Amino acid sequence: MAVELDEEGLRIDGEPFALLSGSVQYWRLDPRCWGAVLDSAAVLGFRCIETYAPWSVHEREDGSFDFEGPRDLGRFLDLAAERELKVILRPGPHINAELTGFGFPARVLADPECQARSAAGNPVWVPAPPRMFPAPSYAGDKLYQAFERYLVALAAHVRPRVHPAGPVILLQADNELCFFFRSGAFEQDYGPASIAEYRRFARKRYRRIDALREAYGDRSLDFDTLVPPSRFDARQLRDLPPYLDWQEFRELTLRVAIRRVASLFERHGLDLPVIHNLPMGSLRSPLDLAGLENDVAAVGLDLYYSRADYVPIKTRCLELCGASRFPFAAELGFGGHLAWPPVDLQDQTFATLVALMHGLRGFNFYMLVDRDRWYGAPIRRDGSLDPERADFVRRVLRLVRELGSARRRPDVGLATSRLYGRIESLSCVHAPLSPMALSALGLHASAWCGQERDRFGLGCKRIPAASLARTGRALFEALGLARLDFNLFELGDRKLEELRLLILPTVEFLSRRDAERLLDYMRRGGTLVVGPDLPDRDERGRKLGLLTRARSEPAICGQGRLVLWPDLDKRTPKQLESDLREAGRRAGCRLLPDPADESLETALHVEKHTGRLFVWIANPTAQERQAEISVPLGRRFLDIWRVRATERGDDGHLATSLPPYSVRVFEVLP
Repeated sequence: MAVELDEEGLRIDGEPFALLSGSVQYWRLDPRCWGAVLDSAAVLGFRCIETYAPWSVHEREDGSFDFEGPRDLGRFLDLAAERELKVILRPGPHINAELTGFGFPARVLADPECQARSAAGNPVWVPAPPRMFPAPSYAGDKLYQAFERYLVALAAHVRPRVHPAGPVILLQADNELCFFFRSGAFEQDYGPASIAEYRRFARKRYRRIDALREAYGDRSLDFDTLVPPSRFDARQLRDLPPYLDWQEFRELTLRVAIRRVASLFERHGLDLPVIHNLPMGSLRSPLDLAGLENDVAAVGLDLYYSRADYVPIKTRCLELCGASRFPFAAELGFGGHLAWPPVDLQDQTFATLVALMHGLRGFNFYMLVDRDRWYGAPIRRDGSLDPERADFVRRVLRLVRELGSARRRPDVGLATSRLYGRIESLSCVHAPLSPMALSALGLHASAWCGQERDRFGLGCKRIPAASLARTGRALFEALGLARLDFNLFELGDRKLEELRLLILPTVEFLSRRDAERLLDYMRRGGTLVVGPDLPDRDERGRKLGLLTRARSEPAICGQGRLVLWPDLDKRTPKQLESDLREAGRRAGCRLLPDPADESLETALHVEKHTGRLFVWIANPTAQERQAEISVPLGRRFLDIWRVRATERGDDGHLATSLPPYSVRVFEVLP
């Protein structure tokens, strides 16, 4: 394939190509300004742009399609090619783009067969400005058949302009596929097509009706009349199967939808790598980033944050690095939507640098050009530049190219399991607000997981979801204090052998598959820390002795170690700090530079082949701070973000000041 996207990044005809782009929405601009806008994008240093091609913009009321005037996608792509700009094309069907109806034609939204349904059989409404609309259903065939008619018309204009004949190098299937932000466990989709697919899912899983009846504890069930749960009523582990199956089915619904859209691209001659993006907020069930990457080339995240959001930015980027083969932001906010809290250039600068510091390797600035319902982009509608914002863009692009292939090389993992993520989603008590929406609002899982033992305890010593959320949050903070370099991920997302130390908050149960993964990890030499419980049952309450045997018979662990911290859920981050540092030392983990101020954080990026070393220091506070770091073998520190000045260290020691909400990046020179 002429265009490839994998762990090493994007390559075109075998040559590396930085995945750095900006969003230009051609249909919202005067076509007479397209050339000037694209000229400015090139002047800023971009070699690639991104654009949506909205279904609702191109479809006329009579069902025909309009690709003329301000909708002349072919001409826009030709103008990009004349400037040697590559293009990432996002045809939908869902695009959002702050459009009313998120890019779906009104006739599709009004079609009952295309609408997702609540458990009561009603349409599920999307509360998006300027007015709500019914959420489309991705179950069944009706939506895909309607979208394919549009795709046939679109492909006629795009196919001749696909690389190598033209500028289009990547396609995105759909957008932020998450049940339109109504992703709570029991919000949708209970429509006829979805229920039929759920029954097929159950039949494939259990094969025999006796197996289903045994798992669900109900001898009256039948595959043809099976109804999914509409509220969480499990009181014991043995009650969990129908709820866990429903969550897994909803995860699969999203994966199948992306797969079907991508297959339509291929069917109509758009043979390019396909990507997808997930929205802000929790990546827990029903989202499955790593699973989606079995179906598309890469999955990125959307990042819209301000200077006050250091911890959420760090969290999202560490999750992304733990799950994705190529961590990139499909939408890195530049400016803001008029309906959102206001942001300024300082917000933009800090959020972008923090994301890069914590592992982001590519991005698409959204937006690159001002337009209706959006402000604060570096290019104005007429193609002229905003000088201050344009300077920021040039510096960011230069910084990323200066870093080259240097990246974080974490050797610690803070993990959870997909089973635990499903339990967390099932335990949310703030419906209709979903865990994804709540985390996007800045709330942690510990704030939404039910605390009532009779409703959410599942017969365990601790309330599973609430205990796991509190413990995970404390460990996240403690790992930062201990200066250990770590990623966040779910077991099974990435190869565990890359990690020297793996930390997994646990309760009394764990899936057998995850227990086998952990045992294999230890046999390969890894150190595993669990707690507060050592799981001895599976998710149905059946005996699970793999980890209890590993603890009583250390030889089972091979070259690795199993460590149990039974009081893990009772300790503060400060109390955990020293034990984590000692566990890291025993496992042979590297420590990040200590800036001599607990409020500051650091990161190291290393270029694998040349050994070039870059140290990052972040000040996420509203006060100026002083940092003092020591880097072995370092003598000079080249500031590659602020002034490119050389600051001489004393035997690898650097003292420097950081203004409020700022990040500094140094190349460490011998």
